[in-house]
Amino acid sequence: MATIEFGDFDAYQKALESLYKDTEGIVKQAIYKGAGIVADEIKNNLEALPIQEGKNGLPPIGTPEKPLTGVSRRQKGDLINAFGLAPIEKDGDYIQTKPGVDGYGSVKTKKYPNGVPNAMLMRSIESGTSFRKKHPVFRSAVTKARKRAESAMQKEIDDSLQRKFE
Repeated sequence: MATIEFGDFDAYQKALESLYKDTEGIVKQAIYKGAGIVADEIKNNLEALPIQEGKNGLPPIGTPEKPLTGVSRRQKGDLINAFGLAPIEKDGDYIQTKPGVDGYGSVKTKKYPNGVPNAMLMRSIESGTSFRKKHPVFRSAVTKARKRAESAMQKEIDDSLQRKFE
């Protein structure tokens, strides 16, 4: 952490007032840096999802006796294209963003004529179902990237403070 020295109380007070005004922007920038690291790791995990296809490139049907272990190429592409971070927002005392997938996939079914919801497909992959083995894409990415993201966020805050008081 950076050390900042002040010559007198007035300079210290001015610095605190200035910092108070800029805190939200500094925190948002730090969260942006950390979230980017986690998002990159999630995207790597999405790209590493195993491919398992049935007839005509469609996903096969899983059963409790023979659960799915992967996704079709189309589903994988849909998830990669649908992945992103929610806009950074202030919610009470917290400033945050969330990774996720949205929209509908290109694989249409009788039950989902507009396409299977990407969020539902991702939840089934992440946690598993009676017909799909779990493949924790998000959870493992967050665990793997957490310390790097925290370090990047701390560095961004330190650098921002140093620039502010130079």
